[in-house]
Amino acid sequence: MQDALIFLLPLTLLLVHIVSRLRLRHAPTRKAAYARLTAARSALQRMLHTLGLGQPDVYVTDRFATHRLLVHGAAAGGAFSDRPPSIVPSAVLSRRRHYNINSAPYGPLWRAVRRNLTSEILHPSRLRRYGPARRRALGGLVADLDRQRASGGVVLAVESLREAKFGLLAAMCFGGGVDAGLVRAMADTQDDLVQFFLGLRVFATLPAVTGLIYRNRWRKLVELRRQQEQTYLPLIDARRDRASRHGEAPLYVDTLVDLRVSDEHAASAGTRRRRRRQQRRLTDGELVGLCSEFLGAGTEPAAAALQWIMANLVKRSDVQRALRKEIDAAVGADADEVREEVLGRLEYLNAVIMEGLRLHPTVPMVLRQVMAEDHVVLDGRRLPAGTAVHFPLARLARDKTAWADPREFRPERFLAGGEGEGEGVNLVAAAGSAGEIRMMPFGGGRRICPGMASPCSTSATSWPTW
Repeated sequence: MQDALIFLLPLTLLLVHIVSRLRLRHAPTRKAAYARLTAARSALQRMLHTLGLGQPDVYVTDRFATHRLLVHGAAAGGAFSDRPPSIVPSAVLSRRRHYNINSAPYGPLWRAVRRNLTSEILHPSRLRRYGPARRRALGGLVADLDRQRASGGVVLAVESLREAKFGLLAAMCFGGGVDAGLVRAMADTQDDLVQFFLGLRVFATLPAVTGLIYRNRWRKLVELRRQQEQTYLPLIDARRDRASRHGEAPLYVDTLVDLRVSDEHAASAGTRRRRRRQQRRLTDGELVGLCSEFLGAGTEPAAAALQWIMANLVKRSDVQRALRKEIDAAVGADADEVREEVLGRLEYLNAVIMEGLRLHPTVPMVLRQVMAEDHVVLDGRRLPAGTAVHFPLARLARDKTAWADPREFRPERFLAGGEGEGEGVNLVAAAGSAGEIRMMPFGGGRRICPGMASPCSTSATSWPTW
């Protein structure tokens, strides 16, 4: 009886929603009605899956199996590069029409927007041109920390770090001339979305139905999105007709405005090859979603990673002293800053960062969903389409068979002669180039972090979620 109620509840809600919509519209054609019912059936199947009545979720904790699935998962067919239905606001509000890099299904749109970020913004030659903006952000951070210390109160270092990082990314996205109050408003809205994120899980499947059940959450989501559009769209519109100046650092929004992507929703007329050639600009919804992702994914993971690293440095005064000694030897004890060209030579600093990311990944899981075209085999059994595969990052990185005393904060393991030698320098090794994955703070496979190859000072704590 209980199983019957679980089955009938979502079906009843779905039928009520369909009937209520039909009362306000003309009767659809037979072809349109069939298409709607087919889509509703697929959505219902996804909901039943989330209720535990479909394929079970699979958790992979073996480092060799993780490497085989994520790095070589496409060898037997398919790509194994899709994720379960996303709960990012762009995808939820647009009924899966507006995506960002994190939520887009594997395909032409995902490849285009990811390639744009990698080549136009995160390439080392591009990142170097943001040096003045980084120095301004660092100067503001130091000044803010000094003000807090002088006041005699508690120094909220993480909040200062988050504000400095968000301001830097806002300058990289929209330019350095954005009003400080507007940047603060963007940061506040982004923070509200982060705090509200877990509440969006209910909209992962059948948002038309769950939006009726959780009306207050839906209204809050719509309001937060409206605030973002009111803030971002004027800045985006101001850049559409700009005259680019030679030598200026590229702005992320400029690259998005100029980008052309394949029109996957082209009319059915014409050959498939002709449809693939059709190009379109990104919609306003996609532009807002991508800018929001750029600001959020570059701020929150960095703040979380730095918070964990600082906490471990407070606990380990010996690590503090060793780090201070290395920095003093490289730039002098009286230096005001560590120049970017020096950062790559600070081996112990990079080891501290890598150990912090190993012990405290900034995201708990890497997720994949098996699609019909995938051929994913685990323990001799092919996983059926629709199965969600979870790769828990902390458990992988604390495997006792891969690391000695894996729960201990020990940066020395990433120095020469340590068990993690080379992984602190060659980040690809940490993603499994040696046939196993002992840690993957940057993900793995085709969806590995696009900024992983950038300098550790920029990407190691900034771009781990994509």
